[in-house]
Amino acid sequence: MMTIKLRTHDHRNIHSEIYKMKPGPVAVLEIPAMKFVSQEMNTAYHMDWAGRPEPIDQQWVVWKVVNQLKHLTKNQLSYKFTLMPHEILWHDKNDSKSIATQMMQVPDCITDELFNEACFNVEKRLGKKLPSLKLISNESITCVQKLHIGHYQNSIEALKEIMSFADQESLSLKTSYKEIYLTPAMKCHKPETWQTVVSVETRNSGARDASRQNRI
Repeated sequence: MMTIKLRTHDHRNIHSEIYKMKPGPVAVLEIPAMKFVSQEMNTAYHMDWAGRPEPIDQQWVVWKVVNQLKHLTKNQLSYKFTLMPHEILWHDKNDSKSIATQMMQVPDCITDELFNEACFNVEKRLGKKLPSLKLISNESITCVQKLHIGHYQNSIEALKEIMSFADQESLSLKTSYKEIYLTPAMKCHKPETWQTVVSVETRNSGARDASRQNRI
């Protein structure tokens, strides 16, 4: 029996304006509607871990669920996709504990049923109850963003440029901001080469964060 080789969909290419952002000045971008698997965090972070911050007090399981979704979509929908970069939406960031939403982008074909099945499979494999996870559908939004080159500890430099630009252009920004860690978390990548997209949503973009499914 002939096996059909599936094409791998890389959403970095589909949304290249975000996930393949080039160095340059601050930019205003219309971000299309997308889906994410997310986890709310209230934890201290190890801020010198290769590629991206690492939560200390809580286990981050989103990537395990997304890995399971890769398996399910390949077998049930014949849709093969690559894992997307880790993203953190910082609500309150400090040295002790930070309130944040960690997430990974997933294809639009991910349904509540697939999400629940993936969570069940991961829960069974780990042998313990998962923390609260959500499948989120974000409507299109307007963001002001910039690519930061270097250690993500210094991404505040890009955030300051964004704030200055917004002030000059009379743009009202939300207080939370997102970091997208484009560089794989591998020690072979030197910190001075790390790439982090810093993005802040405008208040007047008309976007809503529509949670499609609460895990707990």
